[in-house]
Formats: sequence, structure tokens, C-alpha cells
Amino acid sequence: MIGYFFMILVGLTLAISAGWAFSYFGLSCFEQIIFHLKVPLEGTNTQFIVDWFKKCFIKAFLISLLFLIPNIFEIYAQIFPLLAICVLVICILYGAAKVGIFGFIGNLFRKTDLYEKHYVDGKNVKITFPSKKRNLILLYVESLETTYASKEKGGDYKEDLIEEITQLAEENQNFSHQSRLGGYHVVAGTGWTTGGIVASTSGLPLTVPMMTRRFSDDKPFLPGAYALGDILKKEGYQQEYLIGSDALFGGRKFYFDTHGNYHIFDLKEAYKEHKLPEDYRVFWGYEDEKLFSFAKEEILRLAQNDQPFNFTMLTVDTHHPYGYKDAHYKDEYPEQLSNIIRGNSKKIGEFIDWLKKQPFYEDTTIVIMGDHTSMAAEYIHKTYDSDYERTVMNVIINSQKKTTSNHHRLFTAFDLYPTILNAMGVEIENDKLGLGVSLFSGKKTLAEEMGLQKLDQQLRMQSSYYKNKILKS
Repeated sequence: MIGYFFMILVGLTLAISAGWAFSYFGLSCFEQIIFHLKVPLEGTNTQFIVDWFKKCFIKAFLISLLFLIPNIFEIYAQIFPLLAICVLVICILYGAAKVGIFGFIGNLFRKTDLYEKHYVDGKNVKITFPSKKRNLILLYVESLETTYASKEKGGDYKEDLIEEITQLAEENQNFSHQSRLGGYHVVAGTGWTTGGIVASTSGLPLTVPMMTRRFSDDKPFLPGAYALGDILKKEGYQQEYLIGSDALFGGRKFYFDTHGNYHIFDLKEAYKEHKLPEDYRVFWGYEDEKLFSFAKEEILRLAQNDQPFNFTMLTVDTHHPYGYKDAHYKDEYPEQLSNIIRGNSKKIGEFIDWLKKQPFYEDTTIVIMGDHTSMAAEYIHKTYDSDYERTVMNVIINSQKKTTSNHHRLFTAFDLYPTILNAMGVEIENDKLGLGVSLFSGKKTLAEEMGLQKLDQQLRMQSSYYKNKILKS
């Protein structure tokens, strides 16, 4: 009897966990799960384990106990083994469907020639820098959506939670999917932090085959890619990546090591440089209040040298599911995450104001963008209209190129790769890199040419080009 009870418990735990995972993590595709199974998870915020135990295991255990109550009746006891098997099978099938396994399996037998037709290898393209090379500050803001802006400005909140960012977007350059402020759409392989960063700096998705072993510290990360870091390294740039967590998580360290040999300033480096006591840890590592303080110190250090610099950073306070609320964030709204988003926008506004006062500001192109749409599904579903078209925010400050064709654009993170270089005054042969098209060029993006749905479907299919020439597995 205990064995059959255990079968029911396992089945219900799997089924409930599958539904919870999509709500909790906002999974964008099954490939996201595959990728995270293949990269280090060091530095993970362990809050999700507590939440899983409370919301999944305990619920499954209590429901499983209900199946034992009728066992006092002899007839029920006889069919209990069959019932347990049926519950297990049904739950496994439901869980598999919920996380997209069947679609993933189907795509294992579908081939695409997307890369053969559209991928542009930067190694084979003429890329021309201006005589005076510009600095780049690339600020990734965790889960920054246009959704957080006010309805009046193009978002879906009653007030503007990201007022400082939207003001910067209005005063500078914002590429939008609509007539007001907007952003880019998430497609397969780009819907989580590493995926979003890789897509916007290499024009490639992270659609990882099940059997690849490419994501570890002794192997290069996407060795066939030619990324922003590769281009800037070749041009003599100093490069740094700053984050408030362990860079090993999600393979981010491997990517920046492989493509540009960045100096990585993460939680471990903060300990090493005695910026933090070794027992200090909040949320994923350290909060954004400290992150921006470290950023100022590091940028000033880089600016002292004759070489141009590429300073890339990623915030963390707005990370799902609840964010990190430090003492500087006020309680202005009923939702904790709304208060964190509002306070984080103020920090970003203050950081940009500081940059404007620096002597190197005019020679620096600044890009503010989200890494993906929010994974705080419960917060999103309870707070915003389900019909609102969610996109990722982008702002380009001190762009060397201008365009009036920045509204009603259908684009993805891939297109930010050549767009960022164009904004730095870099000329790109045919305006294309990776799967991206510069938004300054006026040419159609792949999403505009193929349609977003078709592009997403093609990205999920098997590509011999991606496997052999990009992954080289």
C-alpha cells in the first residue's frame, strides 16, 4: 500500500510542480530547462526551493492522503493499485505537456535552414569603426518591460513605475512595437537572462540540443559565434562585466570569457577585492545599491586609460518572484514588486545623472535594456491586463545614428546586436550581424520579414548549421 501511495505522491508532485514552474519562473520554452540542466547553478537564490516545498510538495502530499481514506472499504482497496498507476501516468503526461516536452520532441524531427539563409557571420563582414572609438555602457535591467510604464505612455500600469527610464527613452532613442514607447518581443532561446544577453550581443538564440556538452568551464561557449565582445576586443577595448551574483550561474562567465575575455566583477570578485565581507549575502549576492556604487568605481578606473571601454552590467533587485526590497525603496504601491521596480528606476535615473557629469560622457554610448520579460508570472497576471502585449524595454543614449523609423517595428533581441554597434558610430556591411538587422538601417528584421510566430517556430527546429558551426558539438 505504501508503494502505491508513493506512486500517487510522485505523480501529483510532478504535475503540480510543472504548473507551478511556469507560473513561478515564467518558462519561455523547454529549451530553457535543457540549458539550465547543462550549466552551473552556483549562486542560485534558494528561495525557490522553500516556495516549491510549500506550494508543490505539501499540496501534493495532502491530496495524496485523501486517496488513502477510502481504503477502509475492501472494494476500493482492490482497485487502489490500478488507480495509483493511472494517477501516476496521467500526472506524468500532464506535467510533460505543461513544460512543453511534446513540442520539444516534435521539433527534434523538424529541420530548419534558417541559419543557412539568414545568419551573417561577423567574421566575414566588413565592420568599420569611427576614427575616434566611442565607449559603451550596456546596462541590462533585470526583467525590464514596457509593461511597467503608465498606460498613457504605452505601458499598462496606472502610474509610471519606470518614470526615469521612460523619460530617457522619450529624450533619446527608443525602438517600439507600437506608436508610443515600446520594445522587442521574446522568441525561443532568448527568454531568460543568459539567453537574452547572448541574443542581444551575438544575434543567436540558446536553443541547446539535449546531448550537447558544450557548457562547462573547460569548453568554449558557442565557439562558432562572433559576438560584440569579440569585435570590441579586436578593436582594443577594455571590457568588464559587473553583476551582483555569481557569474558562474547560467554559464554567463563562460560566455564572457569566450567572447571578449572580459574582466568579470561578480560576487566572488567583490569578496576577493574586499569590497564585501565574505559572510555578506543578500538575495542573489549583493543588492543594486552596492552594484551601482561599484559600477561608478569601475567605470572611473576604466576611463583613466587611453583605450576605449565596454562596461556591461546587470541589475538584480527586480528578479522574480518577489524581488529584493532594500531600505531605499518606498511603499507607494500595493504590490511589493511594483515598489521595487519604482525604486530601481530611480536608482537608474541617478546613475545616468552621474554619468552625464563625467568628462567621458559625450564620448560614450549608453544602452539601457531588459534582459527578457518578467518571469514573475503571478505578479504579472494579478497586476496587468492579460491582453497587453508585453515587450522588453530599450533606450539608447548618445547614439551616433538617428532614425524616424523607430515605431511600429517588429523585432527581437537579435536586432539589438548590430543596432548597438551602429549607435556607437560603427558601420556594418549590409547592416546585418548574426540573425539581427540594425534598426537604424530601415531594413526589415527577420520578425518583420517572416512573422514573429514563424521565426519562433524555426528557432525551435533542428539546425545542422547551428549544431556544427555555432555549437561545434
